[in-house]
Amino acid sequence: MNKSNDAFGQGTRYHPLYAALHWLMFLLFVVALATIEYREDIPKGDPLRDLLRTVHMHAGQLVLIFVVVRLVARKLTGVPPELPLPRLQQLGASAVHLLLYAVMIGLPITGILFTQAGGRDVVFFGMTLPVILAKDMAVRGPIKEVHEFMGNAVYFLVGLHVLGALWHQLFDRMPILQRMSLRSPRR
Repeated sequence: MNKSNDAFGQGTRYHPLYAALHWLMFLLFVVALATIEYREDIPKGDPLRDLLRTVHMHAGQLVLIFVVVRLVARKLTGVPPELPLPRLQQLGASAVHLLLYAVMIGLPITGILFTQAGGRDVVFFGMTLPVILAKDMAVRGPIKEVHEFMGNAVYFLVGLHVLGALWHQLFDRMPILQRMSLRSPRR
């Protein structure tokens, strides 16, 4: 049985909880990416640089928490049926979504690992996380490179995701944007 919020749009829309998590995670990614990009312009030793790093790490850790909540919400609320797209476009959309989930999980984990491999504690709102990886400068560099690669990939993947949604909304005249809307459907 598809539990996809029939009361919220006859099964054509994502449940409001799922939609809220989608947009919350988007905002967390904006915060994480903006703070780390801006941090590069701040001189070492400036307290703002440390604050930006802390905000970046907290946003990333929240992404990891909320991706778990999002996966549970997806299971509990179901999803609306796929829109009638050509098979190749369905495969492309599925691949982009899968890669987005991979970076939502992989970015925070690699961030935690390379921080710990550098000998630093990872703090989440005042609580020090358990050490998963002891200080090891030999593995820190490669983990950081993977983290940065995924961080750069987010721009590409989100760009593809947005372009695909806009294409289907504007040119194929499919209600893509309404499916993830936080607004109640018009009656």
